[in-house]
Amino acid sequence: MGSKIAYLSELESVLCNDEKTNEGILHFFSAFRIGRFLGSFDSFKSKGFNVSVLLLSLFIFRLRSESICRMQSRCKNFLESIDDNTFYRLMNNQWMDWRKLLLGFAKQFASQVKAKGDFVSGVTCFVLDDTDIEKTGKTIEFIGRVFNHVTKLYPLGFKMLLLGFWDGKTLLATDFSLHREKGQKGTYGLSKKELKSQFRKKRDSKSAGQKRVKELDIQKGEVAVSMLRRAVKNGFIASYVLMDSWFVNDYMIKSVRSIKKGAMHLLGMCKIDRRKYLVGNKELNAHQLIAKNLRKNSKYSRKYKSVYISMVVDYKGEKVRLFFIRYNNAKNWTLLLTTDLTLSFIRAIELYQIRWTIEVLFKECKQYLRLGGSQNTDFDGQIADATIILATHTILSLQKRFSSYETMGELFRETQQHLLELNLWERLVKVFFKILVQMATILNIDIEEMIEKLTQSDQTSKQLLVMLRALDEFEDNDQNSNKTVVCQAAA
Repeated sequence: MGSKIAYLSELESVLCNDEKTNEGILHFFSAFRIGRFLGSFDSFKSKGFNVSVLLLSLFIFRLRSESICRMQSRCKNFLESIDDNTFYRLMNNQWMDWRKLLLGFAKQFASQVKAKGDFVSGVTCFVLDDTDIEKTGKTIEFIGRVFNHVTKLYPLGFKMLLLGFWDGKTLLATDFSLHREKGQKGTYGLSKKELKSQFRKKRDSKSAGQKRVKELDIQKGEVAVSMLRRAVKNGFIASYVLMDSWFVNDYMIKSVRSIKKGAMHLLGMCKIDRRKYLVGNKELNAHQLIAKNLRKNSKYSRKYKSVYISMVVDYKGEKVRLFFIRYNNAKNWTLLLTTDLTLSFIRAIELYQIRWTIEVLFKECKQYLRLGGSQNTDFDGQIADATIILATHTILSLQKRFSSYETMGELFRETQQHLLELNLWERLVKVFFKILVQMATILNIDIEEMIEKLTQSDQTSKQLLVMLRALDEFEDNDQNSNKTVVCQAAA
């Protein structure tokens, strides 16, 4: 059934802006067919309002970086009959399937790309990673302290596990889960008094909200496999699943290869630890393999200025290719593992660089869409807020994808500027990779750790963006006339 938003015109008042801005946003929602898609959620009517209208309002609030309360005060013409509680009732509804909503937005994106014929020849990938969702309220349901492996601190919040789909040009958020960490004492890093003061809510065992609650304490690898199976079932097919060393283990390897009869391969960094690999009739760990093959089987890559050893081994019943890598002047080796035995070293590095696009997505959502900013004490509300942010990111990604074809109005021009600046982060991965490798080797820092530190530091991010903008001007204009610009930016 189609949604009853004949009524899209009602939302013009929500925007509380000039005519061009209204036309721009409504034109975009129309192109996304968001009204028809959201119509399937209208069975959750809240105080006489269609959920589709409320959801559209929430997306617009997020696009304008406005809270519900602030938009209420500024948009009385439309919202005077909708109080704050109407929106919060929707967000806190345990029966609302927010996972289906986010996946639906990703499918709408793919449908629009297909309709435009904007296909990108090349490989498709799933990208898996987690990030800290920091909070300040200790009364938030299920809140706790989580370990940040970059800063080595324990901020208050959740761990968000995100599955993204890379179609060759854009990374889409297809699914996510929130997790907590028990800690050594099993108290989630909080005192008994703090745990007692947290919000509590009873949920039906069959509700979508209760399913999300159960994920809080399930191993992230297990939830990740469920996400992959769900995404594949909904039509997202990829050649590779990219992940960092925190996820690469025998369970993940076997699970990825079991999906779609081995249609996908795993590619990820692997910890150099005591785990053993079968070579011939001998079981050797990573250190032993390096010592045995360094002289006879090592090669040098001029492109990435590194020594590497490539070999095929058996890891707990699965054939995998290992790339042991040591960049110039570096003391430590890194290990890249893949189940695709045909991959060359250069190709493996090029593919793995796609994983860093998920760091860009996290950065965009936190900096511009306020991911983690909700202080809703209801866990269902936290899931709803994260879903709305990731779906909004999908909307903006589609707009960015087709910005050369359509004009979306003044509001999107401003938003587009932010996203164009953040695109420079993606170019950092390609243009500055060699420089980052050199810096990492000089400072004796793991390249993965360096990328995470750069993306987490707002001050460093801004400085790099200034330098990259200067480089842009340097490339587009006469080389001599722009030397001054680059020098000033670097200073």
